[in-house]
Formats: sequence, structure tokens, C-alpha cells
Amino acid sequence: MEPFVTPLGIMSVIEHFLFYDRPYIFLCVDKTNSKYVVHLVDDDEFCEKWFLIPSTELRVEFVRTGKISLRDSLLLAEQGWIWEITTPYDESKGTAEIRYCNELVEHDLPAKDVVLSLPERRLPVLDLDAARDAEQTFRDVFLLYLNDGHHSQTIPVNDLGLILLRSQGMLETLAHKDAATRGRIPASTKEGVTMYYAGNFAASVGIRLEAKHNGVIPTSVHDALSTLMDLIEAGASKEDLLAILKKLQSRSIARYRFFLQALEQANISFKAEWGSPFREKRVASLSIQDIRSAIGIMDLEGEDTVQKLELMGDLRLIGVQINKNKKRSSFEFVSIEGETYKGTLSDDLLGQVDSGVFFKVPTYNVIAEIEETLEINPTTSEEKVTYSLLNIKENK
Repeated sequence: MEPFVTPLGIMSVIEHFLFYDRPYIFLCVDKTNSKYVVHLVDDDEFCEKWFLIPSTELRVEFVRTGKISLRDSLLLAEQGWIWEITTPYDESKGTAEIRYCNELVEHDLPAKDVVLSLPERRLPVLDLDAARDAEQTFRDVFLLYLNDGHHSQTIPVNDLGLILLRSQGMLETLAHKDAATRGRIPASTKEGVTMYYAGNFAASVGIRLEAKHNGVIPTSVHDALSTLMDLIEAGASKEDLLAILKKLQSRSIARYRFFLQALEQANISFKAEWGSPFREKRVASLSIQDIRSAIGIMDLEGEDTVQKLELMGDLRLIGVQINKNKKRSSFEFVSIEGETYKGTLSDDLLGQVDSGVFFKVPTYNVIAEIEETLEINPTTSEEKVTYSLLNIKENK
């Protein structure tokens, strides 16, 4: 955003309301997110003089759309006072003083009939800076810009919900990245990368997310967001994308593909802006063609992603039921991390049971070989994880 240097500090210009060669009336925000409607009052050979009107979101919208005149926005300022500042051309500090509304003189005021006539906004204007907000709150801030190509400020609930779910799921798998931690993602890992919805803005549709937890040192969500930005920045460059994918587990690759599919399904181009508490700021975007090309590059034609897990823990249950000539099997295993795995027996293990092999349950401190399958329903786009027990062996 464009800086506005004032004696009160450096502010950011959010929107120009009146601009002829230079700004005359605009909206700005300071470092505490306080908004000001700004009027150019006068100028001379040394400086410009401005009125800064502290304004709520509702008052800003009334001024923009002409529901209140520019004159009344000064005389009826919500605080009962405004700032009068000067900004010298030689970049010296300038002056700032409070002017009470009932003391303003006619020379300072616009004509009675002067109003703005900008269209109403369905969504609030983007009035934040991700890096600034992250530094102030000690939380990672993630902005999602969603554009359907028609600059619509609406999006189907199903599409938006799926995009948000897939982005959260992507962060969870990226945080669960070490080979030693393969298996079900622990609740503690999910908690560490939980993002909260923190508002929207016009972008066409903009969503502001922020990390649930703050921290003065880099956290798991910080690292996960950094990797996600790496993937988005790689775009549809085969060399760059494959270089990043080679460092990831198959589960993370599948989740990224599912995330891209959610964008493709909604026919959405995508831009992300990440601000970290450590003065980092990154921006990356994907056109709809980039999204389709990236999906093709990953070359995952099937809808399932399978990986084999080898986990230590306790076997709690193995069962086989026959009902109307249908055979159903089940197992329950609890890992040493406390995660419970439930599913079916593999054909090979089921054959062993049929041949008379006996598995004592419960059996403690054993090694289970489990096949994990990550599936996506092509109709509903819902994700599902299933488990199949391949083998049980002693933990020597």
C-alpha cells in the first residue's frame, strides 16, 4: 500500500476517493489500524495542509457513497475533533494539532452540496498489511485472494469451504513432515498449525486468516506456511515444482493436489500473501491455467495415495465376521503416541486367519505394518483416510 508520511507517523493509503494528478481526498490507516478520511485543505510553496478525520468503518462507507456530505464529515466528525497536519516538501517533520469541529471556519470547509458517489462495497476494503499485522500480534497472517475472473465479490459456500479445508489440511501434513512421524497426524500437530478466520475484504473475495497461537520464535505453522508459499511461488514451472515436491511426503503432495483441485473446481485464480512476526512478507499467485498445469505436472492420475506405515504400539482387536456369505474384518491398534488406527485386514492377513493362524488380543509392544490410503470422493470432493493391517510382528 502507498505510504502517507505524516507528523503522526507513517500511514498507509487504502483507497483514493478523489484524485486529479495528486490525491485530494483518500482513506488511510495508521499502525494501530485506526482509519482516517483525509482532505487536502491548502498548499503553498513550502507544504501541504491536510485534515485527518478519525472514522469508523460505517462512517467511511457513508462518506464514500454520499450518504453524508464532505462538509458534514468534518463538522460532524465522530470524535468531535480532527487532526490538522502539514507535510513540508523538504521532508521535514511538519506540524500536527487538534482542531475541534465547532471551531472550524468557513474557509476550511467544502461547499454544502459536495458529496462523493462511489459504489457501495459488498465487502470491506483491504485495510491491513499482513507483515505489519503479524509483527504487531506475534501471529502469522495469511491472506487469500480469490478471483473468478469476473471480479465478483461472492463465492459459493461449498467452494469457499472446500478451499479453506484443503488449505488447513495442507498445513497439517506439512507440519507432520518427518519420516519418524509418519502415521496419523497427532492432535497436537494439528493444534500447532490451526488457522483462524479473522475477516474478509474485497479482492474480489479476500479471506484473512491468522495463526491460533503466537510466538516469539518460529513455530510449526510458520514453517508450514513458508513451504506452502514455496509451492505457490513455483507455480507451473516443472523444474521448480518438482524440486520442492521431492522434499515432501506423498501425503503432502496429495494434499497440495487436492488443494489445487478445489481451486480448479471453483474456477478460481488465487493469490496468497503471508506475513510473519519476524518481518517476513511473501506474495505469490496462481492463474487458473497455472493451477491446471501444476496438477498435470504432479502426475497423480489416480484419486488414491497410499503409503505404508510401521508403528510400535498395542494390538487391541482383530475380528472377522461372516454375515450372509459376506466376510468383514476389522482391527484396532494404538500407537505409542496414543493414536488409534481402525480398519480392515489385508487379504494376506485375512488368509492367515482363515488358515487358523491365531492372533492374541490384546497384544502389547508389537510392530504393526499398516497401509494408509488417502482417498477423495470425485462427486463430493470429501477426503477419507482408510487403514488396512498388513502384518503384526514382535518388537525385538
